Amino acid sequence: MTRARVRAWPLLAVLGAGLFLVAVDATVLHVALPDLVRQLRPGAAAQVWIVAVYPLTAAPLLLPCGTLGDRFGRRRVLVAGYAVFGAASLGCALAPDVPALLAARAALGVGGAMIMPVTMALLRELFPDRHERRTAIAVCGGVAGTGSVFGPVLGGLLVEAWGWRATFLVNPPVILAAVGAALRWLPRSPPGREPWDALSAVLAAGGVLGIAFAAGPSGGGFGAGAAGCVLLALFVRRQRRARTPLLDLALFRRPGVPAAVGGVLLVMSTLVGLGLLLAQYLQVVLGLSPAAAAARLLLVLGASAVGSVVAPALLARFGNARVRTAGFALAAASLGIPAAGGLASPWWLGGALTGAGLGMALALTSSTDTLLSAAPAGRAGGAAAVEKTGYELGAGLGTTAFGSLAAAVYAARLVIPAGVPDAAARLAAAGPAQAEAAAHGLTAAAELLTAARAACTASVQLAAAVACGLFALAALFSTWSRNGASTTAV
Repeated sequence: MTRARVRAWPLLAVLGAGLFLVAVDATVLHVALPDLVRQLRPGAAAQVWIVAVYPLTAAPLLLPCGTLGDRFGRRRVLVAGYAVFGAASLGCALAPDVPALLAARAALGVGGAMIMPVTMALLRELFPDRHERRTAIAVCGGVAGTGSVFGPVLGGLLVEAWGWRATFLVNPPVILAAVGAALRWLPRSPPGREPWDALSAVLAAGGVLGIAFAAGPSGGGFGAGAAGCVLLALFVRRQRRARTPLLDLALFRRPGVPAAVGGVLLVMSTLVGLGLLLAQYLQVVLGLSPAAAAARLLLVLGASAVGSVVAPALLARFGNARVRTAGFALAAASLGIPAAGGLASPWWLGGALTGAGLGMALALTSSTDTLLSAAPAGRAGGAAAVEKTGYELGAGLGTTAFGSLAAAVYAARLVIPAGVPDAAARLAAAGPAQAEAAAHGLTAAAELLTAARAACTASVQLAAAVACGLFALAALFSTWSRNGASTTAV
């Protein structure tokens, strides 16, 4: 075994550490949000923005940053991303108010956009053998999925001990260690010979940004969405005419790639968006502490880890398409449990979380392997950026879409008891966590809390039903596209 192959596996731990922190920060505020609300008192829209601005900032920058690594050297871009991420984490921890926190969270997204696609592209470089690369992808996919699920767990523990600001103070020490290890052991990537098309990067970033903000917490609506579509159309037109395109569009004509992109988008939107609602449900409705709520979510983490371990063998035995379809189907069946009313039972909810975590891990690993294997080694950064754009866009859109759906259902189902003052009623209508604050000192406090908990339960149940339906449709589409491809091949 060559020295490079021996060194590749320890380097995977270095890359995984940075990827883990980036994934954690997408969800670490889920359990910490009630404590943050009590201290900074953001409005309903600001609360969603505090969570969503991180992935919505990262998503438009992933393709430019991933291709920057292809052109100027992946180690250089990775280390710079670590530095930005560490500094932004300190900014979040020290933020005195909501605007400062939003700005720091946006900077955190910039750092994450520099780290994620370069990390995944380095797997193509460090593990040229596809069998070993599948194992490495499963490890990193498991790390990312586990980080997204572990975020609320870590947040719950830190909030109980030190408050929500501590959720960001764990990042800088790990980042410093990762920077030192990367500079010492990570090989320098040779710069690419092809020019980097800055105009294409701007068009791609602007297009993704427009679509992201069209579905964002403030509802950018038709204008932002239309502008995003126009910019993406111009980007595609430029890629087709360019001698050295920033993104090789032939990637999307390869078997399985469109389904893989959709799989990443669906998994992350559900994992992050529904995870936020479940974290609030466990605390507000079931009355669990942040740490106890986080412990329930450990079931998803454990199931994701198991899925990442068994995925390489399943991929080698059954192929990416079949494993991805099975993951979609398992997630759909599992999410049908809370959709059918199994939220209150710890056994039914535990089974749903376990099955959903396993199914989503299988779907995510197979999708990532499809994308990275479809691109040549010299353009692995672009393929990784496509995968991570789906990852972050899914996280951002999942937060806003599921959050908006749940907020609408909650407001529609909330019945304010007689005798509650108008100011308290308006506060309670903003969300279940605000209802607890509104009920303080009221004679009708018990009735208001009961109504808020019933409305919160209805909103989470409907969100789970929507997620169940989406995964069922994804499984049907994946089966149809696989059969269609087989028929074409025959």
